[in-house]
Amino acid sequence: MDIGKRDLAAGDIVLGAFRAWFTHFGQIFVISLLFTIPVFIVNATVLTGLPEVPDDIDQLEIGDFLIRSLVGTTVSLALGFLLTAALAYAFLKTFRDETVTPGEAALEVVSRFGAVLVFALIAGVLTAIGLLILILPGLIAIVVFSLGIPAILNERIRGTEAVSRCWNLISGSWGLAIGVVLIGFLINFAVTWLVGGVVSPGAMRNPTFQDFDIARTLVQFAASALVAPLIPGLATALYLQLKGRRDGFPSIGTSPYQPFE
Repeated sequence: MDIGKRDLAAGDIVLGAFRAWFTHFGQIFVISLLFTIPVFIVNATVLTGLPEVPDDIDQLEIGDFLIRSLVGTTVSLALGFLLTAALAYAFLKTFRDETVTPGEAALEVVSRFGAVLVFALIAGVLTAIGLLILILPGLIAIVVFSLGIPAILNERIRGTEAVSRCWNLISGSWGLAIGVVLIGFLINFAVTWLVGGVVSPGAMRNPTFQDFDIARTLVQFAASALVAPLIPGLATALYLQLKGRRDGFPSIGTSPYQPFE
């Protein structure tokens, strides 16, 4: 597999990521499903299952409502970070032509969750500020910070270090990065529409208690788990290519991790 071993164009990086994904489709799908199911459960039981707030609700009930919402949102976001990290780790192993088990991926991302969480918070705030001030800085931040989680897992760096590492990697390679992200966005939009709109209408929408059906929800689980690896796979492939450009090819060695020095 050429990802991380020689300099590639944006189209080649995308094709390489898809080749790795489908070559190890089974194990990547199981890892995706492992984290997607808890996200759906939290959303169904805590978030979308919350009742509407009536006009005559008292302060105690409002407090309970807000606490449930806050807890549910926090847990859902945390599981989303774990899902992204687990898939990035799976692709790091896949690009080395190595196998990875769901248990191994889970243990790895849990051990690095602190760094992932710190990075996600910093990147999220900076991206939000960029989008609020001007749209373009926010979009640039999305491209830059897509490299952070693969860097944390591969180089064993802290979340704060990952922020500067992202800028270090992308410097001088903006055309390649934007090309991969743009292609990935278009493919992700098409795949999401196909899976969610054709295979299972409403599959990209979380189930609610008022609209709960076991068979439909199982399809929703599978559809979300099917689409989820796309962005982490492309981000990891882009990270390895930019690491190779910055530090020298190959950016993938025989050891599990390559610390950034």
